[in-house]
Amino acid sequence: MKKAVFLAAAASAALLFGGTTTLAHAKTYTQHGNALANYNVKKYKTVNNKNMFVKRYSFKQSYGDIFQTSPTKISSTKGKKVTFKSNVFLPVTYTYNKSADWGNPQSEVLSKDGNTLYELITTTSQSTRGWIVRYNLGALRSKFGISTSHMDALRRATYDHSVKQMSSKDKAIMKYVKIGPKFNTGHGQSLAMNPKNGQLWFIGAPVKVHSNVQQVSTSSLKPTKKINFMLKSTVTMGSNLTFDKHGNAYFFTYSNGGWAPKGAIKIYKGKINSKSVKFHLVMQGLRHNPGTKPQAMSYNAKRNRLYFVSDGSISSIPASKLGKLKASQVEATKLNGHREFEGLQFTKNGAGYLMSNRGAELLKTTSNNF
Repeated sequence: MKKAVFLAAAASAALLFGGTTTLAHAKTYTQHGNALANYNVKKYKTVNNKNMFVKRYSFKQSYGDIFQTSPTKISSTKGKKVTFKSNVFLPVTYTYNKSADWGNPQSEVLSKDGNTLYELITTTSQSTRGWIVRYNLGALRSKFGISTSHMDALRRATYDHSVKQMSSKDKAIMKYVKIGPKFNTGHGQSLAMNPKNGQLWFIGAPVKVHSNVQQVSTSSLKPTKKINFMLKSTVTMGSNLTFDKHGNAYFFTYSNGGWAPKGAIKIYKGKINSKSVKFHLVMQGLRHNPGTKPQAMSYNAKRNRLYFVSDGSISSIPASKLGKLKASQVEATKLNGHREFEGLQFTKNGAGYLMSNRGAELLKTTSNNF
């Protein structure tokens, strides 16, 4: 007992004085001072973009039988035209180990070539614990036809695992699925990869004044580094994260009112360095956000645009025009289906992959101009 108390005290002391300690094999750094640059609220403005707000709705399930073999679609009903078509049916509730174990996907990261997917899943919808799964989509598509002729193969393999009746094909499929260990994920909405260095990060304590970002190993799928910080005493961290091609980090929040219009999107840009983070508020936001709950933020390198994702509605802006946007440069889309949106990723050729839940799947754009 004394030894445990001593170790806890030593760890606390190291954090208090800005030192480094290893907690559960993850290096931890604590940053002193505000991580958010000072700004003058009187200079903050918003661009009056078109209002494509979608109210919170009851989520609809996409399937009758979990072993779907035919793709479904989610299409635009207003605004910029886009259609997403089922590309990969991911494991769902009632598969892999027990009921409800894979029913809460929260975020995705897709490689530039579209062949590797990282999916962050939490144990329940309100849980802050979960794990990351890495799929070799390239092999799963070419060897087992999970995007074409055998769209049910991945779900069948994980279901057969749960009932302990795996076939040789199931076992072959699961060789291309790596399941990481459970850890504290926070809300889990923020898994993102910095394309500049290939590092995988997430926000471990979102919507808090005292927050942290954590780096995850792409091989072990567990945190290897944690940076504790505070933006400032009056600003909480957002729950989403993305990086552009230059390695800049972004997150966004909705304004609660006050010096910024209620419901406006506030955009933050910065850097996540090896031992510290630094952000600044972009002094022009969007007057109208896409929906009730911010679900994800993403970046499309081909079009150099940032995307703000909410259930049933997605808005985007050119990254090069941050702070000097015109309303006409803001694109927005309302979509049908009443699905829960969990993430949006783009390959290097501009193909968009929307991760939706109920059931969990990747839907791909039918054209590359979204």
